[in-house]
Amino acid sequence: MTNELDHGDFHPSVESIRTRLAATAPWDNPEGATRPSAVSVLLNMMEQRDRQAAEHAFRVAELSTRVAVEVGMNPVGIARLRLAALLHDVGKLSVPEEVLLKKEPLSEEEWTRIKFHPEYGFQMIASSVHPEVAEAVLKHCERIDGSGYPNAVPGDEIPLNSKVLLVADVFDAMVSPKPYRPAMSVQEAMEQIRAGAGTTFSQQVVDGLRQVIGRRKAA
Repeated sequence: MTNELDHGDFHPSVESIRTRLAATAPWDNPEGATRPSAVSVLLNMMEQRDRQAAEHAFRVAELSTRVAVEVGMNPVGIARLRLAALLHDVGKLSVPEEVLLKKEPLSEEEWTRIKFHPEYGFQMIASSVHPEVAEAVLKHCERIDGSGYPNAVPGDEIPLNSKVLLVADVFDAMVSPKPYRPAMSVQEAMEQIRAGAGTTFSQQVVDGLRQVIGRRKAA
């Protein structure tokens, strides 16, 4: 990706990003999903700040797409979900890097900053993407039992695309190495996700992930 921005500030404010996006081209996606140039700006920023995080976003987008097919989402919904997956962690651009990469336990203030990254992301992109995309980003860390963040939304108020995004996000995080732990095996990650079905995760979506993993093993 090309360098479109001056990245002297590696955790820009929500307002500065929103202002940058406002200057991009009008919507021209046939599904009304987004302003393509706005997405390019954000993906460039994510990649130049943390390439691993950008790669995670692309993997989550791919896995979300596969799971969405299994749970019966329509093509337009899948296109919007894929975009939301690419942008799901964009709010972390407003969280200091030293907080995101900290190996020691986080302070309450630091954890609060991280918990609000879906809200930051929503504020950044809401005027540049379809409302379904923005809502998926806002609610991608909410849980079925209402214990998620940033707003503790109950399961019946969480859209299906956010439920898919949560499972794909968590699964990819589990099977990827972190500075503070090695990667889990696919089997270990699936066991943990299955244990959270019906509480943390949608049972329907967990079943969809199992189908995707099963197909990969059979291939």
